Amino acid sequence: MTDLRRPRTRRLTGIDRPSRRPWAAVLVAALGAAFVIGLGFATTPEHPDHAVVTALNTLHTGAWGAVASAVYRGIEPIPAVGITLAIATLVWWVSRSLRTAVLFGTTVALTWLPVAAIKLLVDRPRPDATLLAHPFVPAQPDGSFPSGHTAYVVALAFGFWFLLRHTRWAWAPVVFGVAMTAFVGLAVVSDGLHFPTDVLGSVVWAVSTACAVRWIVVDLVAARVWPIRRIR
Repeated sequence: MTDLRRPRTRRLTGIDRPSRRPWAAVLVAALGAAFVIGLGFATTPEHPDHAVVTALNTLHTGAWGAVASAVYRGIEPIPAVGITLAIATLVWWVSRSLRTAVLFGTTVALTWLPVAAIKLLVDRPRPDATLLAHPFVPAQPDGSFPSGHTAYVVALAFGFWFLLRHTRWAWAPVVFGVAMTAFVGLAVVSDGLHFPTDVLGSVVWAVSTACAVRWIVVDLVAARVWPIRRIR
């Protein structure tokens, strides 16, 4: 049986590279979390962006309506976990490193999943289905803020960026992240299941916490329980 405590010698991947300013990442994460929670409580009583949901929901017909609904169902928590495991397996195959795959999957999950706790804390109701031209079926019983779907795609983009940073492909996760965030955000608002501020909160959460999560997962935990000897 392989001893995970025995350091192995191998070249660093982007996700392995230690943080240069970890406390700055922690500070940004704390400020981001405070902003997101504050935004949730500030927008819950009045729903100032409900008119945007109502307007976009009128477009939820035909091909776009089918695509938007498929996006919501396709990256609900259970399918998203399956997607993450599949991608982590691919990362393992490409990198030949189980450690890299585990770090990738764990970083994505711990950036994304805490939004469930914020949903419970803020408890913002979903947009009023009686005001929508095409309400989503079935109605979703959990809180609206922030959008877990949006947080997931941003977390996934950061996972890829951590893998590919310091390579010539570092731009690809940035393009992927911006495009997919816009696409998924538009879809979940058009579905009538989220407010634009739900999407904004998720983006701020994932962007501000991802680096701190990677530092905790890789520099603090993995460096002690699954170390490697680093070579250039």
